[in-house]
Amino acid sequence: MRPFKVMIKKENNILGGHLMKKKLLIFSAVTLIAVFLLSTFAFGAVATKDLRVYYRNIKIKVNGKIIDVGEDEPFIYNNRTYVPIRFVSEALDKVVEWDNNQNIVVINDKSPSELSQQLAAKDAEIQRLTYQSSLLQSKIIELQKTIEDLEKEKKNKKENASAYLKDYLYDEYSEWKDIEFDFTVKESKGNFTLTIKFDRSDFKSEWNKLSESKITNWLEDIYEFVKDEFPDAGFKGTIYDTNAKKDLVEFEESKNKLKVKFYDSGKSYDLDDLEDDLNYYFGSGLSTYHKKFGKLTADIIVEESDDDEIYITIVVNTSKYPDEWDAVRDTDAADDWLYDIMEFAYEELEDYAIYGHVENSKGKTQATFKCTKSGKMTIDWE
Repeated sequence: MRPFKVMIKKENNILGGHLMKKKLLIFSAVTLIAVFLLSTFAFGAVATKDLRVYYRNIKIKVNGKIIDVGEDEPFIYNNRTYVPIRFVSEALDKVVEWDNNQNIVVINDKSPSELSQQLAAKDAEIQRLTYQSSLLQSKIIELQKTIEDLEKEKKNKKENASAYLKDYLYDEYSEWKDIEFDFTVKESKGNFTLTIKFDRSDFKSEWNKLSESKITNWLEDIYEFVKDEFPDAGFKGTIYDTNAKKDLVEFEESKNKLKVKFYDSGKSYDLDDLEDDLNYYFGSGLSTYHKKFGKLTADIIVEESDDDEIYITIVVNTSKYPDEWDAVRDTDAADDWLYDIMEFAYEELEDYAIYGHVENSKGKTQATFKCTKSGKMTIDWE
């Protein structure tokens, strides 16, 4: 059997459990070594021999790192440990080559160009990790700044609760339903007293159109914000008319709910105000109900026919657009329009029954309608 040779061009390498010294060491080995250690190299015909070897789940650690050798597990033969030379050499950053003609394994240091490439790759990786580290550091600084700002805001909120609450109310509620409000907030022993002020004489129509339920919902929104920000604080206040110098509404927290009391709910809604509102919302721009209304408009007149009844006359201006009126009268769009008129009047004057009719420009009745005190509405087209 022709022996093969392993050439190692480096001092102080470890192979087979022995220290090899000096510049060059060539040794002969049996075919077993060739089959196991050089399983990754191709070579010519060889002889075979049965040997008894021992496997003990041997691990190879190079510079503190366990090498994964796959299926080429190290073994013990004749009290010597045999390891796969390619895995060990490459783990030591060597270049392994096989000389098939001479049956020689050649192990060399990597060339300067290969080392340079590896160093360049390592440098690039270091730069990438450094950049990522700087990004993370910047993010940490940003988050720390955010936390500091939140802590400062929380501290300021506690120290200046009245000013904080007043600023919020101005930002969110100083103009509501076309009414301009002013706010006064007083704090005493952790409890808030809120005064919401406005000149009712300047916003009479807007205020009178508001139902008690809408005003209550608005106050509950404010109350919920206060309780979210100051859970342990008590809350009460009034809506104050600066012109009449009187409270219109009073509210106070009771058993985790807001109780609202109305001194002047706007039920004395003036019929002139109602007429103005009906003409504004339902007399002009009828095309909002359906495109068939086109350029049609209407004049709406409100009169008190009895102590608890009002009568509404609706005159549709058909002189210029008779075809458009003929196309839309007695349709769902026209019904919706009349129902909305009755509903609006009913919400403002709940104690009144509502009667009325629709006529064209020539005074001919087109429809009659009514809304009872219970809110039942009917429409009859001529």
